[in-house]
Amino acid sequence: MADSRKSPFDLGVALPLKEKLKKFGLDGRHIAVAYSGGLDSTVLLHALVCVLREADLPVRFGMSAIHINHGLSPNAGRWERHCQLFAEKSGVPFIAAKVNVRPCSGEGIEAAARKARREAIFANAEDLICMAHHADDQAETVLHNMLRGTGLRGAGGIPEFHGRVLRPFLSVRKETLRNYALSHELAWIEDESNTDRYFTRNYLRHEVLPTMSARFPRAVEQITRAAGKFSEAQALLDELALQDLKKTELTFPVEISILRRLTELRASNLVRSLLSAQQVQLPDERRLNEFIRQVRTAAPDRQPRLDLHSYRLWVARKWLYFEKQDKS
Repeated sequence: MADSRKSPFDLGVALPLKEKLKKFGLDGRHIAVAYSGGLDSTVLLHALVCVLREADLPVRFGMSAIHINHGLSPNAGRWERHCQLFAEKSGVPFIAAKVNVRPCSGEGIEAAARKARREAIFANAEDLICMAHHADDQAETVLHNMLRGTGLRGAGGIPEFHGRVLRPFLSVRKETLRNYALSHELAWIEDESNTDRYFTRNYLRHEVLPTMSARFPRAVEQITRAAGKFSEAQALLDELALQDLKKTELTFPVEISILRRLTELRASNLVRSLLSAQQVQLPDERRLNEFIRQVRTAAPDRQPRLDLHSYRLWVARKWLYFEKQDKS
């Protein structure tokens, strides 16, 4: 590994990383890096090691690198070996997990792979998880969500810190990470699937965003900044939902009388916040609004029900219930 004291060490990467660790009070917590071996996660792993060493903290006991082998590429085995060697050279404990990617009905291979990867990372991380999503990923995600007809939550893009997951590079451009890697002579792997324009995210990454940036040089920064404002607005709506629910947490079941007392907009906001808190994808807007309308206006002998792939909502005995279900 290149000497971390090479001047300049920061290169627009280490300082944002240290600021985020301080901002969220994460000193002393174990950090598991989601390490694919690509450019972004390689820079994250290297910079974290340097930051911990600079602070005289023991890397071996404060970090680990988790690599998920999807088996989708003929190079998957070689990638895993590369990651193991880099982690060992960095003095970071290495964990490799193999997963089987099985798309559910109506789910693409991209979404299925992300879901399997996330589940495996959570299963193997003992505490905090650090992911290398950057500003270009944020802009791409916001555009993707908006083209799918998302609401305010989707327009907020990727959260910087949520649950156990920290993404310290969301304000850092991809170009900055690349310059850091080249300066420190880091080696990384290139996933051939990342260039396949068939996948929507790759199309946005390689075709749409470069075209936008050619006309509007600060397009990525402006989209990322807007995402932050959308997230703040959504946080306020979630606070309003908690007030309307009269609870300290957004949990089911919910008395139907609460939804009936609220205005239509606030009732809709409450149900959306409740579903998002369960970490499930919201239904089509028209379908959800129609269900909420039925719940608010149904006669006592009627029991509206909404069945989706991974969960269902239904009314029974004047309460609205929620249940996840597995139809894989």
